[in-house]
Amino acid sequence: MHLAIKPARKTTKAAVHARSASLPHEGSHPVIAYLGDSIRTLRSWSAGAACWASGIALVDAVLAALGDLLALPQAVEALHETAACDQLLDMFLVLADAYGSFQSALITLKQSVAELQAGTRCGDGVVVAASLRAHRRTEKELSRLVATMRHPTMRPVDTMGNEVISIVAEVAAAIAEASEAIFLELVPVAQTSNKWLSRLSIRPSAKKGATETVMSALERLEKLEECIDVLETGSENVFRRLLQFRVSLLNIHSLLTL
Repeated sequence: MHLAIKPARKTTKAAVHARSASLPHEGSHPVIAYLGDSIRTLRSWSAGAACWASGIALVDAVLAALGDLLALPQAVEALHETAACDQLLDMFLVLADAYGSFQSALITLKQSVAELQAGTRCGDGVVVAASLRAHRRTEKELSRLVATMRHPTMRPVDTMGNEVISIVAEVAAAIAEASEAIFLELVPVAQTSNKWLSRLSIRPSAKKGATETVMSALERLEKLEECIDVLETGSENVFRRLLQFRVSLLNIHSLLTL
């Protein structure tokens, strides 16, 4: 699962082509229509990835719409496809694990940022060096998560013309793309902070230039801390929804095996 990170992001083609009798056409059913619109909005964000907070919020909105779909008895019935359900379970397990790890990485990153702030303020080079090492470990974890979103497990699902399975698989693919964008955008921030902070002169100095440099460092760290707070809250919501949906799929799958 450790794959090379590439700057370019590939966009998966829409998988919602085949239709079945399980639910009406997307244009005539509000739940399907809304979920389809949510997926397109999320994919549009992934292409630009302008704001992390918006990306996390859009992922959460797609999962909320997916929950509305699963509340329909017709949708539950349509998911009674054993092989496809197994694949969907694998996809959502990868996503849930990724967001669980992402939450842990954010906690570690937040702690290292706080320690960097303290070390920078008091001019403690030892504290700064230790914090930078923790920062670099977080970089590696974020890079691993980027690679995970490209893992073969996230391959297209053979929907066999089942509309509901098709759109659920499309949701998983769209979330993987958006998550890759979120993780990928955070990696350079951590790298830039490391390289930039490692060049700082942490020793106390009476020079005005040195004081301004430290102030600039603290300002950038505060902005990074604010960003982490937003991502931490958003990723927690996404993680919870992913777990809820996977539990629902497991319940459906268990009924098939009785």
